[in-house]
This record gives sequence, structure tokens and C-alpha cells, in this order.
Amino acid sequence: MPKAVIVGSGIVGRAWAVIFARGGYAVKLYDIAKEARDKAVVACQEMVGMLEEKGLLFGQNPKTVSALIEAEPSLVAALKDADYVQECVPEVLALKKKVFAAVDKAISETKNDRVIVGSSTSNMAISLFANECTHKPRCLVCHPVNPPFAIPIVEMIPASFTDPKIVAKAREIMKSLGMSPAVLNKEIDGFLVNRMQYALLAEAFRLVDDDVANPEDVDVAISKGLGLRWSFMGPFQTIDLNAPGGVVDYFERYGESISRVIKSMDNSRPWTEKTVDRIHEAMREEVPRDMVPSRLQWRNQRLLSLAVHKNSQTVWGEAKANASSASSKKAYIPTDATGEEKAVIVGSGIVGRCWAAIFARGGFIVNLYDVSEEAMKIGVSEAGKLIEVMSDNGLLNGQDPSVVKERVQANPSLESAVSGATYLQECVPESLSLKTKVFKSIDDAVTKAENTDIILASSSSNMAVSQFAPDVKCRSNCLVAHPVNPPFAIPVVEIVPAPFTKQEVTQAAAKLLKRMGLSPAVLKMEIDGFLVNRMQYALLAEAYRLVHEGCATPQDVDSAVSQGLGLRWSFMGPFQTIDLNAPGGVRDYFERYGSSISRVVKPMNNAMGWDKKTVKLIHDEMRKEVPMEKRAARLEWRNERLLKLATHKLMQEEKDRICDASEFRVVWVTAPDEKEGTKMASALVSKKLAACVNIVPNLVSIYSWKGKIEQDKEVLLMIKTRASLVQELSKCVEALHPYDCPEVITATLDQGRKGYINWLSKNTEQ
Repeated sequence: MPKAVIVGSGIVGRAWAVIFARGGYAVKLYDIAKEARDKAVVACQEMVGMLEEKGLLFGQNPKTVSALIEAEPSLVAALKDADYVQECVPEVLALKKKVFAAVDKAISETKNDRVIVGSSTSNMAISLFANECTHKPRCLVCHPVNPPFAIPIVEMIPASFTDPKIVAKAREIMKSLGMSPAVLNKEIDGFLVNRMQYALLAEAFRLVDDDVANPEDVDVAISKGLGLRWSFMGPFQTIDLNAPGGVVDYFERYGESISRVIKSMDNSRPWTEKTVDRIHEAMREEVPRDMVPSRLQWRNQRLLSLAVHKNSQTVWGEAKANASSASSKKAYIPTDATGEEKAVIVGSGIVGRCWAAIFARGGFIVNLYDVSEEAMKIGVSEAGKLIEVMSDNGLLNGQDPSVVKERVQANPSLESAVSGATYLQECVPESLSLKTKVFKSIDDAVTKAENTDIILASSSSNMAVSQFAPDVKCRSNCLVAHPVNPPFAIPVVEIVPAPFTKQEVTQAAAKLLKRMGLSPAVLKMEIDGFLVNRMQYALLAEAYRLVHEGCATPQDVDSAVSQGLGLRWSFMGPFQTIDLNAPGGVRDYFERYGSSISRVVKPMNNAMGWDKKTVKLIHDEMRKEVPMEKRAARLEWRNERLLKLATHKLMQEEKDRICDASEFRVVWVTAPDEKEGTKMASALVSKKLAACVNIVPNLVSIYSWKGKIEQDKEVLLMIKTRASLVQELSKCVEALHPYDCPEVITATLDQGRKGYINWLSKNTEQ
């Protein structure tokens, strides 16, 4: 059996111990303090149990895995016959030098000529503390991202003195453990993950600093947009599908625009205290200081659930039969349309069809308009197919797809279409002259129809509405509502008003799109690249530089995002992420790391061009993975993965609505009959929730069915405390979740206010 040694028994060391034990290694956990060693072994056993609950032990017996982890008081004894050592002590240079000297001495004493020595350091090059070691050719950085059992990326950074054979062997070991190694070819400040994270964070900060957007909307642009793609595709894999001819075609089409946008990004700008405080306070509104420990637990649970979800999905090139489908579960998309409202879609291409399907799902009558009757006919048919796809993936909120499809109708008259409509979405190609012409036609039709309240939105991805609608009569109703493709799986919509757009129109558009199950990110002003592309371009520029300067391969850059940053960003934005990365939140984060981030991002030359040789190198590497003839299949795979991810996220968010103790005072569960309701209430209490939950007196068997409320037959649970409920309720919520038990209906506090809260205040002691 192979043997691994973990030096340091803190959080990172314990995680590494579990990862190696899960991978079949005998693990010796070394720390200078006996109490620390013993506590760490117990903590590892608990961690193994948690992974087993999540299905992340891959069928292994947790007792067998836990038994592989043993405390070891002697470093020399630990290193005898060891295959691998992982150092996990605090980020103090003097301490790391001391520890590596001790490890180096123990290697000599045991005459272990095969051991590899990795460091978990997140910000120091191995050459800073292993340069005087006798066995320094065996040393390299192997930096995980927390928590490593849920985020598999491991950055591997050799020094100039590290033996290439050791790097190759260490990479194979990491792969065998289920990790995703990304190797740098040389030492560089910030490594891979942090360089790309800092590049994006710097632009996110500037967007708030310049009052372009609020912190919440910046986070939404990532967690409901870019992060969804990046959770399984890196930046190069992403752009490779964003132009018909791949990476080379992408830079030919958009390279000039990207250069224009990123040239304006000033990486020398300091972190202003006013903006740091503004972001920090925005995070505190979302997560009060006393709720941060619960938030950390929530984050780790979401990452674990995401890891389970990703394991269930097809890897590109594998047979579809290997993946489990999420379509049997229904995802909840909140809508409250009456079926009497009308939306107009102008342009029946791919984007227009998506918008038609989204509004139809939301209960709107949809009029699809195009200058070509044949195009309209095809558009209605294709929108119907999209609705079927949404239904297959549980994204119709339980609606009959045939009913939803009937809501999409072709209308050859623009004036007739806009008459009585609440909302119009323009979806014509990205041509300034064409958009100007189309908005003039829309303006004429709206004027003739005397519909002065209609919201007029454009799907433009790179043009401000002030460029093509400055002279129309209804210009105060115009704005950009830019989706990310495919919008039925990626819910973010950038709302970009012009200087002449009425504030109430912007607010109404955001509110309406939220009703459609989308996630609006509102900008306060027009800016080149909007939110999504500015942050995407900031990260892409740094990703390109890392390849251009020979630091890493395109594949390893992609892995650093798809197996690292993208996992967090698929449900948390950049500010939400850093808020949990320092004990005192955002303000504390910038106090601790602001100078380091500035040091890393300041040299980033955002004015550099796109070298054809580097572009071709990236393109050719993508072709090895996806030949051009398989590009259509790759697009289909991507959209399928995004649909499954959308379903997964919506179900997780619904669980959050049930479990979020910061929002709920009352949780109630409804069941198909009185017996089942009582059984579920008893199950809650049996899950050690008695201290948190109380079955309301005289209301044990209250029940609701098909929307008819009978107050004497529903199970009501009163929460006595807030924070203490989160962890325990999340453990048993699976048994109550409506998508695991379709016959069980669950209601939220907001719904409860409509009928129960007043009644409860009269009949129970609060």
C-alpha cells in the first residue's frame, strides 16, 4: 500500500489526509503537538463520514478509509518508506524553512530516495524556502483550493531546481487521488488560480468604485452567468464555442473589441476605503456577521452537492448512458403571470426563440415578429422545441409543454403585436444600422398603437441603446436587456439603461424579468462591455498572458477555472467569495491581501495585442480536444450540461429557501394525507430538532391539497431559534423536499404571510 505523510494537522492538513486515504494511501499525520494530532484524526473521521453521506467516498467503507489515517509523533518514522509528503503549516516563510529543513533531514536519515515533497502554500514559491535543502529536486508547490475534497484543482508549481520527472510523477499521483492538477512551467507571483481571480476581482472592484453597478449586481453577473459555464468549461474552451471557426475565428471577430475594453482597465488603481466599505456593508446586509459560520457551512455543502452533480454528468467524449438524468426532478422557477399579459419578440433567430420560450414559460402570450413569414414560422416551431427541452429538464415548473407552446404565436404585424403588450425584446443581429432601423419601426408601431407604457429592450451584447435609439419618440422606455447564451439555462440578464431611460422603466424591467425566472444584473450607466464581458475579458486577458509567456498550457489554464474558480463562482460571486475568505469579511480581506493583489495585478499589461502565434497555439490545443467536425456535438453537450446544472441549482436554491434560518420564522410541511403529515412531523423531531422546532399545539395534523387550505389539517413547525436550525434541518430536508417527494408541497414564508401569519398570531404564542 502506498504511504503519504501530512505535516501539519490544521484544516488543510486534515483535508489532504482524507483525500489520500480515500485514494488508498496509508496516511501518517504528523504535528509537533500530540493534542493537535489526536484532534485531527477525530476530525478526519468526521470528514470521511460526511463524504460518505454525499456519495464522495465512491462506494468505499468509511471505517476502512478512516482506519488508514493515523497520528505519528515522529517525523523520521513517518517518512520511512513514504511515497509522498504534503506540508500544510501556516503561511510563514521562517516556519516553512524550518519545516522543510526538518523534512529534508528526515529524508536523509531514512535514505528515502523516492519520496516527493509538496507544499500547500498559496502565495510563496518553493524556491523561497526549499532552496537550501539537499533533496530540493524533489520539492514543488501543490496548492489546493479550499475545500479540496469538493474543489479538485491542485496548482503544481516547480522551482527551477525541481526534477521534471518528480513533477510528472506528482501529477500522476494527484490524478490517481481524483484531483485535477494544473502545472505551471515556472514560478510566477499568484500562480494560476489567484492571478485569474485577481484580474477579475480588480475589474469587479472598479465597476463598483466607478458606480457602474452595485456589488450585488456584480455578484449576480458571475454566479448567475459566467460562473455557470466556468464550472465545467475553462475560458479557452468557452470562447472556442463562441465563434464558428473556434479560437482563431473568435480573436479575428472580437479581438479588437476585447482590446478596446481591457485597455481602459487600470490595474494600478488603489483599493479605496470608501468602496471597500461599500462592498463590505453590502455583504453584511446579505449575511450578518453572526451568520458567517452558517454561511461557510452552506458554501461547503453547496460545493459538495455540486461535486456530486458533476460526477453524475457526462464528460466530453463519454457515452451519455453513463450519466444520470436530473430531468425526473422538477426545478422551481417562480412566476406569477396571469396568462393575460403579452410580450413581443422582434427577430426569430436563436436568441429570439429563447426569449419566446422564456416568456411563454412565464405565462405570457408571446407574439413573435419577423419581416419574413417563413422565418416566423420556423421561429415558432423552434421555440416549441426549446420548450420541450426545458420540460425534459424540469424547467417548466410542472407546466404542460403543449399548453406553454400554444402561447407562442407568429404575428406579421408589428403594430398589432405591440398593441396592449407589456414588454418587447429586440433580437436582431449586432449591426448598428439594422438596430437603428428596427427601433425606428418599433417606435412607429408603438406610437400608432398608443402603447406608451411598453418596455422596449434590446438583446445587444456590445452596443449601448443610446447608439441606436437616441432619436426615437419612446426612447425613455428603451434599454438593453442582454442575456447570456443559452438564456433558459444561464439566467443572468444585464440591464443597461441609457441616460435618457426612465428609472421606473429600468426598475419595471428588472422586476418583470425576475418574474420570468431570470436574474437581472442592473447597471447604473452605459459602459463598454457591460458587466459580464468586462469581467470575462479581464480574466481572459490574464489567461492568454499565462499561455503567451509560457507559464502554463491552455489545458491547465482551463482546468484552473473549470475545476477551481468556476465551482465557487457557479453560486457565489467574486465579492461573496472573498467575504468568506477572511474572518472579518470584505474589509478584513482587503486589509490582509489588498497589497498582495495589487502587486500581482499591477504588472498585468492590459494593452497588449493578441499574438497570432499564441492564438494559433491555443486554437490547435482546442482542436486536439474537439476536432472541428465535432463542434456541433460539443455545443449540444455544453447546452445539455448547462440545463442539468440549471436544474441542480434551482433545486439547491429551493432547499435554501426552506432551510434559510435568516429568512424563516415558520416552516410548514403539507402532505397528501393526515397520516403522512404526522409521520413527517415526527421524523423532523426524531432528527434531533426538538430544540429548534416545535409542533404547534392543536395543529399537528393540518393538511393542504391542490391549493385548498384547510387550517385544521396542516403540519406546522415553529422555529424557536435561528442559527441552530440550519445545519440540522439541512440534514433531513431531503425527506421533505418536493422534488424528491412530488406529492409533498412546501410553502415559503412569503406565501405564508398571505394566509397564515395573522391567524398564527392569534392562535399561538410567538
